[in-house]
Amino acid sequence: MTSNNKLAIVAGNGELPVLLIKSAQEQGFTTCALAVTDEAKYKLEGLCDKVYRFYPGQITKMLNCIKSEVIHQAVFIGKVPKLDLLRNLHKLDWLAIKNLSRLSNLNDDSIHDSIVSLLKQYDIEILPQTKFLKHLFLEKEVLSKRKPTLEERVDIEYGFDVAKKVASLDIGQTVVVKNKMILAVEAIEGTDEAIKRGCSLSKGDVIVVKVSKPNQDERFDIPTIGERTIHSLANNGGGILAFEANKTIVTDKEQLITLANKLNICLIAI
Repeated sequence: MTSNNKLAIVAGNGELPVLLIKSAQEQGFTTCALAVTDEAKYKLEGLCDKVYRFYPGQITKMLNCIKSEVIHQAVFIGKVPKLDLLRNLHKLDWLAIKNLSRLSNLNDDSIHDSIVSLLKQYDIEILPQTKFLKHLFLEKEVLSKRKPTLEERVDIEYGFDVAKKVASLDIGQTVVVKNKMILAVEAIEGTDEAIKRGCSLSKGDVIVVKVSKPNQDERFDIPTIGERTIHSLANNGGGILAFEANKTIVTDKEQLITLANKLNICLIAI
């Protein structure tokens, strides 16, 4: 195969790296994984043609690896806990520090734009996640046996509007709402912790709404739901998980519906 068929996958935690790699291979790509977590390395060993392990801040080593493999296309997929980066700033190499020091803030969008600009200098194109995962998006529908009441639909619409505004500020993409009151807003701690915090403030079910950013960059951080999200909601009080249709990755539709029904969670694409 030519170098045009070679793809570098910068992979974090979760099931998405595995799903993306299988899709890429079906499309004829030779895959080379740059695992930035131990979980990613463990899951991708034997699946990719080659697997390397790097810390997220080892930019120079990753670029040298991509160059040595003669790769000009890359994709970023999987979760890399941002708090881990903040706790390990001493592991950033000089190129990472140089690029981060130029940014006015360390919000996700700023970091992503910096990565795009840097890789462009090295003749590396970042491909959108949707090129490989478009089949995991769902249309608008109520997926579970449990249906939202009229009052809950009002809360869903309210939560959707608020979540969109929060996402536009690059803070987070999830809110927890009840009776038209915002109980929690996702920030750096992630969706599961936001759900836990919101549920702890509520007496009974809550509504969790997850959306994409108004100008979502399909190369990074497309909102995703999976079994972990359902379990997080069920374990902390239950309720409704509403997510933006055609903009959210659903890792396993049928399995997720089965789990939602088992745990009496209302699952709805809006």
